[in-house]
Amino acid sequence: MRAKLLVSVVLAGAVALAACGGGGSGTTTTKTANAGPTKAEYIASTSGICKQTESRLNPLIHQLTGAVAGLLTGGAGASKAVATTVEKVYAIAASGLAKLRALPQPAADHAAIAKFLTPLGTIVDSMRSAIQGLKQGQGAQAIAQLQADQTPAQQVTSAAKKYGLRQCQTIFSALG
Repeated sequence: MRAKLLVSVVLAGAVALAACGGGGSGTTTTKTANAGPTKAEYIASTSGICKQTESRLNPLIHQLTGAVAGLLTGGAGASKAVATTVEKVYAIAASGLAKLRALPQPAADHAAIAKFLTPLGTIVDSMRSAIQGLKQGQGAQAIAQLQADQTPAQQVTSAAKKYGLRQCQTIFSALG
């Protein structure tokens, strides 16, 4: 049970990142001079980033699922082994987040977009802190750090859905 929880929490940032792309609500914002892209154009731009992120994360999810059980019973050695995989997840999530932040945004939608990018940044930063704990053999502390990401993950998902972005389901299915 705790192994599944850790996998879920570690992947919260990755899932949230992947959730930011693809398929909008069908609404578009009229494009005006200097207003940036339309909402539909922004959503289309996020889709490519999120698809690439998802394809890179899927193999790591499988690795992490297998390794986390050992974390709870294997001590410092297991923590360090899991740290390597979480580090890879972090690198992919941080890269995807940077790409999302670099996208031109519809001028009228900056606040709505910040509602999912800001907590997503919090999750990515938290992953970096958890990696340090895992590398030092502090699995319990890393789990506590990552459990704190549940609220920002819910904020990301809620804000992304409200904006019209659909959540990627394939990452959750990998958790079986």
